[in-house]
Formats: sequence, structure tokens, C-alpha cells
Amino acid sequence: MTDINNLDNDRKSKKSRKKEQPLINLALTSLNQPEDEVLRNWLKIVYPKILDHLSLKQAKGVSQNIAEHLAREINPENKKKAINTLVNLRKDQSLAVHLLNAALGGWTLVKLANLDDLERRLYLAGITLHDLNKMVLDKLGDFRMDGDNWETYKKELNKWAEKLNLWQFISQEYWQDVAYLAQNAEQKRGANKTGANYPNLQHSIGYLDDFSDFIRFGDLVASIGYHPDDLEKDSLRGILLRKLRGKYTIRYHKTNENRGLLTQEIHNAVLEKTKEVAWIPFLYFPDGVTYFAPKDSDEPDLTNIAEIVRNNTLKIVAKGVGNFISRAGKGVKYEPDLIEIADVKLACETLIRRTFAIISDKKEPVTGARREKILSKNPQLKSLDWEYPNNLQCDRIAEGFNGITGLISDYFGLEKDAITKLILDSLNIAKYFEDYQKIPSDGGVPHGWYYIGGHYIKKNPSLNEAELEEIMLNSVNNILEKLGKPDRPPPFSFLDDYIAQVLNIHQNKINHNFAGELSRYHKNKANRKREAICAICNSNFEIREEFSNYSNKRVTSASKESKRGVCVICQVEKLLRRYAMDANLSAEDETIYLHLYPAYYFTPETNLIMNRAYDNFAQSNFAELDKEFSKEQYNPNYLPRLDIFRIGEDPNANKKRRVYKEQLSEEENQKYQEGKMHGYYLLGVPYLGKNPTNTETWTMPSILSLIAPIALGIKVIASRNPIPIYDSGADFKETVMLDGVHNYWQHSIKKTIFRLDELEKAIPAVFSVYALTSQAYRDSKNFPVWNALNGVSQFLDTSILYIFHYADRIEQNSKLEDMPLWLAEKLFQYYGILTEYYQTINPNYGGAKQLKMIQEIVDQYACFYRAKGRAAYARLRPFNTAAKVILDSLPSTSQENLKLIIEGELMALLDGIRDKHIDGYLPDDIFKNREKAEQLISIFADSFIEKIFNEYCQKERSLLRKNINLLRKGAEAYYIKTYGKKSELQEEN
Repeated sequence: MTDINNLDNDRKSKKSRKKEQPLINLALTSLNQPEDEVLRNWLKIVYPKILDHLSLKQAKGVSQNIAEHLAREINPENKKKAINTLVNLRKDQSLAVHLLNAALGGWTLVKLANLDDLERRLYLAGITLHDLNKMVLDKLGDFRMDGDNWETYKKELNKWAEKLNLWQFISQEYWQDVAYLAQNAEQKRGANKTGANYPNLQHSIGYLDDFSDFIRFGDLVASIGYHPDDLEKDSLRGILLRKLRGKYTIRYHKTNENRGLLTQEIHNAVLEKTKEVAWIPFLYFPDGVTYFAPKDSDEPDLTNIAEIVRNNTLKIVAKGVGNFISRAGKGVKYEPDLIEIADVKLACETLIRRTFAIISDKKEPVTGARREKILSKNPQLKSLDWEYPNNLQCDRIAEGFNGITGLISDYFGLEKDAITKLILDSLNIAKYFEDYQKIPSDGGVPHGWYYIGGHYIKKNPSLNEAELEEIMLNSVNNILEKLGKPDRPPPFSFLDDYIAQVLNIHQNKINHNFAGELSRYHKNKANRKREAICAICNSNFEIREEFSNYSNKRVTSASKESKRGVCVICQVEKLLRRYAMDANLSAEDETIYLHLYPAYYFTPETNLIMNRAYDNFAQSNFAELDKEFSKEQYNPNYLPRLDIFRIGEDPNANKKRRVYKEQLSEEENQKYQEGKMHGYYLLGVPYLGKNPTNTETWTMPSILSLIAPIALGIKVIASRNPIPIYDSGADFKETVMLDGVHNYWQHSIKKTIFRLDELEKAIPAVFSVYALTSQAYRDSKNFPVWNALNGVSQFLDTSILYIFHYADRIEQNSKLEDMPLWLAEKLFQYYGILTEYYQTINPNYGGAKQLKMIQEIVDQYACFYRAKGRAAYARLRPFNTAAKVILDSLPSTSQENLKLIIEGELMALLDGIRDKHIDGYLPDDIFKNREKAEQLISIFADSFIEKIFNEYCQKERSLLRKNINLLRKGAEAYYIKTYGKKSELQEEN
């Protein structure tokens, strides 16, 4: 009989195929400097094994259940405190990530100290095993190489060194040196420096004691590094003083908030300025960077930092300047945002060029229609000269120069008539200015400019498009040269105040204006109609009414009654996303955003690797992930080898499935420089179809969110909100948060927030629900119907036995006549995975009990009956017979009589098989021994009545009738899985 508790063990016992981890391959191609050769060797030999064995092993932060388990042997008076400490740690960091952070956190120090090849190997080996106690122990406690524990420690150290391929990286003769370094890395656990404990050291104790500073530095950085200013500790300063002889000290810059792309621009600008004073970045956080600064170096000059940010922002959004110019019923127009993001020359030149692109040769000219309309309404104007052609060239002059007068007026504050006079002078048609002034702009249509355009083309009929465009551009440039520079602030001038508020450079701290922001928020809550407030961030920056997003289905425009606009800072973020991600800040956007936070910093090395990975991120589909993961029996330890974002695939193949990300597309040839993006990454994951429902929109983002922390060593928040919910991964203790996920998730997975250790059961559970849905519901092109997730999830919420209910649909989609063995095994696998997961949420969950009940019933009737053939009715004859007797009986029938009737029916069944009137097979001992058959039938009848009718259906025939099909399908699947092969072999014999 199959035990559901063994299903997970069977799954884990199967060895994973040794597919290389995508990030390891990327690391080996990214870290190609000679000074990183030893690190490359460690990443190639040791770290893949660390990922295999330790990606799901907690180093910092655990769920409540795991904390209680770890603290089970702590004294009662200290247990509660120990549990709370473990649960409330904000680290939630796997041992694999912790070891990588520790190794790379001190790597810059290792290089600055000019360690030789062997010393670098000793450093990485010591880091690898410095948390051996967490690898070995499943409880809180210490594990040292002394006294009675000496042999045990030696055995475990060598065991894990073998597991992690460490002796392939450094000779095993150094094992005691490695043990010394590993045990003396953490001061809080006390030192183990007794020479007698290390009889075969290859280096002196004095040397190793001095050298252990490097391991201690890496571990301290990995343990306390949440924010850029966290490393200003005396312990770290002391190590730097000893190792670098005071040549370097720690400096940092940080921001008080994380807006996303704008914050990245600020970080990038500061990084450029710190290069000028030779600061060396070595830790990258979402809210800033920590540096090694030469002892006597100057502070970076940040006086023009706002200008740098403005210029970089303008460079990114400049590609989209033309998108602010369009044509409506009144002619060519521009959006007010154009004034903010472009200087007057760029804006005017872009408007002229866009005019010619919009009014193409495929358009119908409107100059003639405009002439007729204005004359019909103003007959007194007939005295003017209306004889001019009606063609597209007239339209282009009219609408182009009308737009130019508006632009120049906005930039310089001049009257439009004065600007028109300048234009006509430059075109040598100033004589028409008086006529122009007489013609009104009816309904906003610039009839006067159509009049001017008509006469200019009448005078110059031979001009082609290119010649006319050149004339208009020259005219505008001549006018701008005469006018000089506009007396107005530069684009995004408000960034000066914003950056001054949020940017801190080592100890020169400027506090964020939280009090003003809170006051503004409460004031607007009290009386929203009086003062505008940003609908996105509630900040106290200026509100611009030209923006119109939606918040809680209320128009967020300052021109509307609600007074909920969008502040200028969110405006910049909106522009960056529009032209750097092809996305926006609208809640109605169909994209779900994955906010990726490192756990908890990037080093220059991991930063380089992640930048390369980010450059090739593309959308995976579920079929690709499931095909590979299901081969590994959904073993979570395989996840680091699963290329969830296709970073190891051909970039050309990924182009069609590129996810939106925080850089411009390749076609626009503009992206952040290598190494400039750090500490926070934003991915917009769109649905790979058209017009998705809310269920479809969330299908892939939700499952990718759960896998990404294991595959990439990060924290993830999935949300429709494109603004970072937290400034840093250190600001929340959980590993995964799904913000606003569709209800199907609540029904089937039941949780939207996960600690790292909870993912081990949650990820296979999600794959089981998705795989069941994708196999049961297919469209005409054989693609999964993800809208069915909601229905499947609701049924599973009602009863987990519904897993077997979908066997019929899967058989139909696979063009099968009955349930094959592979399907029965697959359904049992899903059942076992989901039951184990639900038991982590509710230890009293009854899924295992229900399946055990079905297994026992089938095992009991299989002792006296086996089916001949593959028909479901044949496999379930005893089961159906017992159920029919109960359902057809009167409520007054006693259970003793029910049992007698069931026994009689089944004995008749066996007699029919003996007489070959009924197809079936009887085991030899049953065929020959009628008395034994009666005993086994009696046991079966007792069990069916007691367990299925009395306990499961609470003696209610209506409940049995309601659940009978679920029970049948479960029984059939178990029969096929356990006895199907045996019956086929018996038939052949």
C-alpha cells in the first residue's frame, strides 16, 4: 500500500540531472579579469554544489513553524524570545545566498590586500564552511572541533567539503587550516584557538589568527549589511585598519526612498562623481552604495548632481519627444509635457519633422475645406484674396507653424501675433500679416494659418516635401537665434529640491520632509477639494494637472473636483517608465511588475552578473518550466538549475518574448551602462496574449515570483503598482509578497506572503495546480486555458479529491479511452504535493486521511477481486456494488442489513467470475477457498460502511451521492497505480 508521506521522499530521492545553473554560466563569462581567476574557479567548482544543497537551507530568518522546531530544546524561559528573534529577523536569507554574499562581500578587501593565489583559496574555503553548524544541526546550538566533538566535527567538515567539491578547489591537506578559519569567523560564538585542537596545521596559529580577519569581514558584511550606512561599525573599521593599514576607510551614499528608475538615475550620477575622487564601490544596495575610500581622498563634488540627473533623464526620454506631438480635428498639437522634457530648439525641430510625418501623402488636404467653412461663417472676409491651392503642402505650413507659435509662446512668454510676424518676415510674406489678423480661429482651428500656408505655396508651387521642411526648420532656427535663451528654469528643475531632500553622502545627512508630507496627507483627507495631492505617492511636491491617471476608479487630475493629481516627481518616473520600459504608472496597465530586491546587497561581481542576466531576461511560459521541473519530480532543490527567465537562451530567440525592464529597447539603442544598475531591479511581466483577463494577467508573474528567490537569490514583490512598495529588501522580512493577486490564488494556494523556508512546499504545490489546469483545459490550438484556474482552484478548495475529477478531461484532451498508468501516477503526485503543502498551513488538514481511506478500501477489495480489461466499471465493481446498495436502500435500513446485502451481492459477483459468467479475475487462494473470500468480503463491507458512509459521509446518503464520483475517480486512480500492471500481467498469463 502506498503511503502518502513517502511521496515527497520518493520525489527527493531521485537525482537531478546535472544541468548547469544559468547564473553560474553567466558568472563565468562575466568575471573575466585575471584578478578574479580564483573566484571564477570557486564559482565553477564549489558554488554549483552550494546551490544544489543549500538553496533551501535557512541562514537568516524563518517561519513560525521552523522557528519553533529549531528552538525546541531551548529552556522554556528563553524559548519565546528565541522564537521571536528568529521569526522577526529581516534577513530571510538562504545559506547559499549568505555564503555568496560573505564570499563576495570581502572579495574587494581581498584584492586590495593583494592576497596570493593560495590565500585567496583559503579565504573562500573558510567562508564556505564558516556556517557548518547550520549545515549540520537542525536545532539552535553550537558545533565546535574540541573535546568529545572533535571527531564528529572532523567527520562533518569533511563530509560537507566532499559534498561541496571543496577539496577539488583546495588541497585536503589544508583541512585543519580551513577548520580554524571557519570556527573563528564569528566572534559572537567565541573563539576556538586552542593549538591542541589543530595538530596538523599547514600555517601557524598566529598567521591564521591574523588571516581570519578576512573571513570575519565577509561574514560581518553578509550579516549586518542592510543599508549603505550599516557598515560603519567599529569591528569593520578595525579589520580595515589592520588589513589595509589605514589606507582605506568606509564611505557611502544613500537615498531616503526608492522611486524606481529615478532613484537609479540618482545612484548612477553619484557613482560617476565618486569615481573622480577614487572611491571604490564594493556593496550596492537599493538605497545606495558603500565604498572603500582612500584615506586622504576628498569628498565627491555633488554641486551639479541635479544637473547630471536631469541630463541623463532627458537623454533617456528624448527618444520619445515625438510621441508628445499628434494631430486631432483642429490640426497638429503637442502635449504640455513636451515643454518640460525638451529645450525649445529640440521641441520646435521635432514638431516640424513630426508634422511632415503625420501629414503624409496618404492624407486628404483640408486647406480647401477650412476656407469654405470660415467664409460661410464670416462672409465679410470675402474681400480678402482666397485664391490659393488646396494641397498637403498648405496643410503642413499651416499646422506646423501654428504649433511653433504655441511652443515659442510657452517657452518665451511672447504674444502669438508677435511670433507670427517673425515667421512671416522670415518667409518674405509679411504683407499677409494684416489679412492673418482679420481671420478668426473658429473653434480653435487656425484658419489664419491655412490662409498663410495657401499663399506661400501659391508663391512657391514647385517646392517638394524635403525642401519645404528645410525652409520651415531654417525659419524656426533663425527666429530662435534672434530670441536667445528662454528665461525659464531648465527641464525638471524641481529635481534640485527633491535630490537635496533624499540624497545623503557620508554623514552629511538631510532628513526627508516626512512631517510636511504627513501634514499634507491629513489636510487633504480632511478636505480633499481644497488642495491637490498626488494620487500615487501622497508627497508634498507640486501637482501638475495635465496628468490623468486613475486611482480607485477616480480621475487623478488636478483639474477635476477630486483634486487628486500626480506630482512632478511621479511625472519624471512616469516619463522614464514610458520611454525606458514601454510602461507607465497606470493601475489599469495589464502588466504585473516584479520588484526584485537582492538579499541584501550586490557586490561589483554579482552586480555585473545580474546586469548581464537582466539584459537578456525574457518571458518563459509554464509549459517550458513544467516540462523540465516535472522531470525532477518537482524537487525544489533543482530550481537553481531552472532557467526561469531564459537568461541562458539565445538573445535573438528571446527578442519576441522580452519582458519590460528598466532600460530602453535594443532598437532605441539606449540603455544603462554596464554596472550602473544595482540593488533593485524592476521587471514588468506582460501576458503573452491579447486582452488578458485578471486571471491570465497573474498566471506567470505569480509563479515566477515564487521561483525567482531560489533561482536568483533575491526577494520579490509582485504588484500592479510599478512604484517600489519598499525602499529595500531589508525593510520587510518575507521573501515573496503577492500584492493584489487574483482570487484563484487564495482558493488554491491560500497564502500571498511567504518566508523562504515555506517555498519548499509552496512551489511544487503551485506547479501541481497549474499543471492540473493546463492538462485539463485546452483550447482549439491545444494551449492551456488559464481562465479555468479560478474554477479548478475553487473545486480544490472544496475538496482535494477533485484532483481525480479532472481525469476525464485530461483523457479527452489526450484522446484516451480510459485512465492510463502515467495519468494515475501524475494525479497521485499532485495529490501528495498539495496535501503536504496544506498540512503546513493547517496541521489538521484531512487530505491524507481521505486518501488513506480510499487506499484501504481498494486494497481490501483487491484481496478478493481483480478487474479483467481496462474499463473503469470493471476496476470498481466491488466499490460500485457497495455504494449502490447504500444509495438504493431506505433510510430505515440498519447497517447490519446493509452489510449483509453488500456481502451477498459481492459473493454473487465472485460466483459469477468462477462460473465465467462475469469477466474478472480471482486470486488463487480466493478462487479455491470460499470461506476466506467471505471473510475478506466481510472486512471490506465493514470498512466501506464505517469509513466512507459513516465517517466521510456522516451517514447521509445525500453526501454519498454528492461525493461518489470523486471517490470513484480516486479509487480508480489508486487501483491503476497499484494493481493495474499486475492485472495486465495476469491476463497475459
